[in-house]
Amino acid sequence: MTYRVIIADDEMLARKRLRMMLETKPEYAILAECADGTETVEAIVQHEPDLVFLDIKMPALDGFDVLEALEAARVPPAVVFVTAFDAYAVKAFDVSATDYLLKPFNAGRLDQALARVAERLRPTGLEPHLRTFLETLKSERAYPDRFLVRASNHLYFVREADIEWVDAADNYVRLHAGGRVHFVRDTMKAFISKLHPDRFIRVHRSVIVNIDHVQRLEPHGHGEYVLTMRDGSRVTSSRSHSERLHALLKEPR
Repeated sequence: MTYRVIIADDEMLARKRLRMMLETKPEYAILAECADGTETVEAIVQHEPDLVFLDIKMPALDGFDVLEALEAARVPPAVVFVTAFDAYAVKAFDVSATDYLLKPFNAGRLDQALARVAERLRPTGLEPHLRTFLETLKSERAYPDRFLVRASNHLYFVREADIEWVDAADNYVRLHAGGRVHFVRDTMKAFISKLHPDRFIRVHRSVIVNIDHVQRLEPHGHGEYVLTMRDGSRVTSSRSHSERLHALLKEPR
């Protein structure tokens, strides 16, 4: 089994040392290295790792803030806290960290932590009927109910149910919700796959709408429509996306 790993530490030499120690173990694949708490949250959301080596004292967000921001993660990773301050040990275990490494640690101590990680992540050998039930449950929860948004100096969540419509803005998507605009670093193609298809539809290559927030639909010619949203915004569909729009809104062809 290969474990997908993120290393988060504001000290470059500490990241390099841990990376070199892990590179001797082929079952651990390093997905990303992060230098502050905000980068760490974004990397965890993007990569969904199995394991995070998480420094506690980092800029922007500390290790405990990172865990708090990730309460909405569908499958929280195993966490091994790494720090030079032993005063954090008790709190680390209070938040269910798998282990705690006190700098400087040696290869033997790392191996102990990895053994605990392997035990925590080991397959459980479930009975077939229980495994089927869990797979069904997983498919029903395939769409997140909220999205992490990065502001200038903090992170917060926007509920999927509150999103009225979405449009593209360079390397970001803009979520229009509750009279505010929220920026998420993502592509339209990737973001639409995270939204429930019974509620959200892509009406243009750069526009997604929540059909519960469409107030009026007007023909615009050549198979296009002008959609008026409940917040007063007006967006135009493209002909190439009309079929799905017809199906969900039950408009005659």
